[in-house]
Amino acid sequence: MRRRRDIVLARFPFTDQQQTKLRPVLVLAEVPGAYRDFLVMFASSQLTQALPGDIVLAPADAAFAASGLKVATVFKIGKISTISVDLLVGQLGVLEKRTFDALVAALVHLLVSPG
Repeated sequence: MRRRRDIVLARFPFTDQQQTKLRPVLVLAEVPGAYRDFLVMFASSQLTQALPGDIVLAPADAAFAASGLKVATVFKIGKISTISVDLLVGQLGVLEKRTFDALVAALVHLLVSPG
């Protein structure tokens, strides 16, 4: 069972579609419909790739322990995808509500900002 705020490992295909790589993602929502699809936000340990609006969760943050992440991680508000439940392979942890709400607010801001 996947829920909003879960941080999970997902299998993402390489460009050649022959191999996959496990990557952490944040579950934003289950997509309504006939299939078990989830809207997810990418997470990366490449902190230098953080852009305005992205949020970094570092080991010093109180919410880090519950996340299940091993290193400081940036949540990428501009990297959203809809993926099948079949690609979600393991739960790492849960993102606490305050940080999740900040990410959702940053995503909404990105979507409604003129640009």
